[in-house]
Amino acid sequence: METFAPQTFVGNHDVTRIASRLDDERHLAHALAILFTVGGVPAVYAGDEQAFRGVKEEREGGDDEIRPAFPDHPDQLAPHGTQVYRLHQQLIGLRRRHPWLVRAHTTVHHLTNTELVYVLADDTTFLAVALNVADHPADLPLPTADWRPTAGDGRLTGGRAALPPTGWIIATSTRS
Repeated sequence: METFAPQTFVGNHDVTRIASRLDDERHLAHALAILFTVGGVPAVYAGDEQAFRGVKEEREGGDDEIRPAFPDHPDQLAPHGTQVYRLHQQLIGLRRRHPWLVRAHTTVHHLTNTELVYVLADDTTFLAVALNVADHPADLPLPTADWRPTAGDGRLTGGRAALPPTGWIIATSTRS
């Protein structure tokens, strides 16, 4: 990634929408946390920020469901998309505060079948992402003890991330 920053995405105009692809809609936040924290340039397919749904079919007109018309006015959007829209705003804000993420390298710190902690760093800042996709709480290790929560629904205690079922947290720390 020294000379090339890939465009990253979880959806585009040629595939089933991410909100329709996931078996558990609680995992959408995990996908977005990853999209907006890994190295590269994140792209959001129009409508995914509102949790639009649609399944791609391999037939004539099979793209119609994934490419719906937008409403004429924002107040005509479905209310279920508001929470996903707010999450996009929060994660885009995080991305703007940490522009170095474009060229960031990811280091996996902890990995099981249902848990993931990875860390990214620049010269002065660490960013840790902790994800729990299980239906039970998780207590995940972080590489150091000095973290501040930035986004998500988890809690930080020393060098641990306490996550609720299907919870996640993004935390920052500075180098001393």
